[in-house]
Amino acid sequence: MRVCITGASSGIGKEIAIQYAKRGYKLMLSGRDTKSLIETQITCLSLGSKQVEICQTDVRFQEQCTALIEKTVSLLGGIDILVLCAGVSAYQLFNDITDINIFSEVLQTNFFGYLYCTYAAMKYLKESKGQILVISSISGEIGLPFRSAYCTSKFAVTGFFESLRSEMDQEVVAITIVCPPSVRTNLRSNSLIKLDGEKDNEYRINVEECVRDILSAADRRARKIFFPLKVYFAVYCRPFFPDIIDKKLKKAAKL
Repeated sequence: MRVCITGASSGIGKEIAIQYAKRGYKLMLSGRDTKSLIETQITCLSLGSKQVEICQTDVRFQEQCTALIEKTVSLLGGIDILVLCAGVSAYQLFNDITDINIFSEVLQTNFFGYLYCTYAAMKYLKESKGQILVISSISGEIGLPFRSAYCTSKFAVTGFFESLRSEMDQEVVAITIVCPPSVRTNLRSNSLIKLDGEKDNEYRINVEECVRDILSAADRRARKIFFPLKVYFAVYCRPFFPDIIDKKLKKAAKL
């Protein structure tokens, strides 16, 4: 299998690369931090990957996304799985935001980065009857406090890929949308806007646990998954018990 992963230098993207390396898959790792990409490359090769290439990529720029896909096809011979994982966060009350351009910055990475890579890769994925593994979030299903910019980007991601899926046969190019809760990665520590006094909470899960569920869904070519179970119930019970669910989510989101 030939896999191209954005956001592979850390967090969920890195762990996906590691787990696919254990299967012997050929990998193209992309991200902005070349040093971290090289470290991940060395790790993946040591774990049994047949081939691991890297490509420094800033997904905010369409030409770089196109170059990434073309390099993947050139070096790996095609693409079977496109993993979209590059992302940034921003945590602040909307009324406290001093620069509204933060919305554009978050959307450029979290939404347009996914869009650009998908646009460039689609013809190759059709050839291989491949798969797009979309790392979204519960923030793409439920609007949460302190996350207006982040939720906007993730709602856009979910809407785009559900629309795209409706335009094509899932058996030709499978689109798997993954909606985890908050994960213990450096996404928060590298947030464009940070909250003071951030603490852990019951909804946050470990990256290894997250990726285990992600790859299980990918292997089944599932359409969309929510995990863990409390997130699943939050999403599906909210229409019936909105006040109760929103109260719990607001408490968790307040950190």
